[in-house]
Amino acid sequence: MHKLLTSAVLVGSFFSAAAAAQTYDNGFYLGGHYGQHKVELESDFANTDVDFGVAGVNAGLQLTSFLAVEARYAIGVEDQEIFADSDSARYEIDRHMALMAKGSLPLGDRFALFATAGYGETKYSFAYDIPGLTGSESSTESGFIYGAGATFHLTNRLSLVAEYAMLPDLEDEDEGLIESDVSLMTVGLNYQF
Repeated sequence: MHKLLTSAVLVGSFFSAAAAAQTYDNGFYLGGHYGQHKVELESDFANTDVDFGVAGVNAGLQLTSFLAVEARYAIGVEDQEIFADSDSARYEIDRHMALMAKGSLPLGDRFALFATAGYGETKYSFAYDIPGLTGSESSTESGFIYGAGATFHLTNRLSLVAEYAMLPDLEDEDEGLIESDVSLMTVGLNYQF
């Protein structure tokens, strides 16, 4: 009888601890992030990189310790000027949105690696304000996005997140004259409710 009671207490303690830990693994979370959005353009004539700063928010639902779904929204906060020391002509990011699935691999209590995949959309603008000519052109690129990153849990509720993602390439209206690679590197904080 003593062995049965001891076994029952041990099994009950194990399941209680697992249930308590699970409350932090599942549920709704909100976060904010800052990142570097990079467009690498290559052609037979020239190669150039265009860098943008973006800041945004994300909201997600952690379904299990291994799977979450997440929505993201960001705006451009740093434009790329065409002419040095002048904002008379510049590239901008109006917005970036994404809906992602996020698969995580916990490596201990505080650290996890993850991979993301989903749908994303980015609206780019080219704005100009030069004597006699003012206006803007815009294009929206959308499609499959994927990435990988790491999470470090600062507390049971607050975590530091870093991610590198590949975004849809810019559509080439010149039919093959320009190739592009578009990436986004972000660092942020998430709060689990």
